[in-house]
Amino acid sequence: MEGLLSNPAVQRASGFLNHLFRTYNQPMYDVYEEHQRRLHASNPRLRKNFVNSVFSCLTVNSGPRTVTNRHTDSANRPDRWCGSTCCGPFDYKRGGQLVLWDLKLVINFPPGCTIFIPSALLVHSNCPIQPGEWLFRWAANGFQTQEKFWENASDEERARWMADRAMRWERGLALFPVIS
Repeated sequence: MEGLLSNPAVQRASGFLNHLFRTYNQPMYDVYEEHQRRLHASNPRLRKNFVNSVFSCLTVNSGPRTVTNRHTDSANRPDRWCGSTCCGPFDYKRGGQLVLWDLKLVINFPPGCTIFIPSALLVHSNCPIQPGEWLFRWAANGFQTQEKFWENASDEERARWMADRAMRWERGLALFPVIS
């Protein structure tokens, strides 16, 4: 997480989201800013996720194909906004839409866009992106869709793919930390 938080592009995105919040809802922004000031004054050991943000928390839904079910963010305050920025390479007209169930809205949500919603009040989810846009699969299939790979793969490539698939869970499991 530290690597993500210190990434200059992520820091710029945080600053941009913060700027949008201040621009479009200055009164609520001021409440968040005062909350941050009081929170950090009460415990100087606390560290902000981003120095350029009034938001106390951060959730990262990292793909390669993140899909959320219908939900509300019940730990958030119902009278406050939650900012969400969409990232990643995908065709936003074919997937990734933001669904606001209570409002009966399906919103195209292109990469790089930000929206603010009262996420504790509005039931929301997102639509899946297209299978070929799954970055890990794309790379594993020689930078093409899985269908295209199988269409053109030699017997040797297919055997290698199957062997890799059989061992993938062990390699993935080895990446999880062990706490003793």
